[in-house]
Amino acid sequence: MANRYFNIKWLIIAVTFTAIVVLLTHLPQEVMPIRLQISGLDKLAHALAYGAITLLFVLSLRTSPTLLLASLLFFAILALGTLDELTQPFVNRTASLTDWLADIVGISAVLLCSVCFKNSKRQVPVNADF
Repeated sequence: MANRYFNIKWLIIAVTFTAIVVLLTHLPQEVMPIRLQISGLDKLAHALAYGAITLLFVLSLRTSPTLLLASLLFFAILALGTLDELTQPFVNRTASLTDWLADIVGISAVLLCSVCFKNSKRQVPVNADF
């Protein structure tokens, strides 16, 4: 039944990548490379990671995301980002509002592009006479 809505290969890739991101965000702070602890680079990493998670889930869909589906994906992935941040103190990491906001930027950018791309494909004229 799941393959009616999802491309299973892309879904497996999306879930695997998500698990890797969550694992990496739960490594103790002292294990993390110093370069990633620089504030701006850390935020960029969050935006890129959650953007990639979002893109992989969008690619796993059998249809282009509607506004409703994009909203559902946004809130589901945002919930994951929230849980990710809130559980980090248990492994000697710091939960950060700015990391969470960077997650939102990555999620939003991908969903906005995917919905706009879907709408732009629909609005292309079939017969353009010049």
